Amino acid sequence: MRKITLSNGDTVEVECLSCALTSGLIESDGGVVIETDYLHAHQAVAYRIE
Repeated sequence: MRKITLSNGDTVEVECLSCALTSGLIESDGGVVIETDYLHAHQAVAYRIE
């Protein structure tokens, strides 16, 4: 498990950040941009973008 500090300041402990996002365990602040059977795009969660 890794501790990762998200862009909103929350800290999560997950094995895989991408797996946690696609499974719905954690959500990005901006939410999902697009999700299909082959693609999942979301706003960056571990890096603050201004």
